[in-house]
Amino acid sequence: MHRSWWMENGPGCTVTSVTPAPEWAPEDHRYITVSGCLLEYQYIEVAHSSLQIFLAVSVHNQPLFQHFF
Repeated sequence: MHRSWWMENGPGCTVTSVTPAPEWAPEDHRYITVSGCLLEYQYIEVAHSSLQIFLAVSVHNQPLFQHFF
């Protein structure tokens, strides 16, 4: 299962541990509920990835850095 850092740490998100965890839950996983997020984590991940791509392309097109690539 995909687990996003943004799901638990997004703006406005409140994480609540569910105790006791159900017996079927793996021991190395936290069993939580997330509520109150201002944006769904998928939108934040897309914006974050887009910014990284934009910065990578911008730096690559700078004359100072062209001889490194």
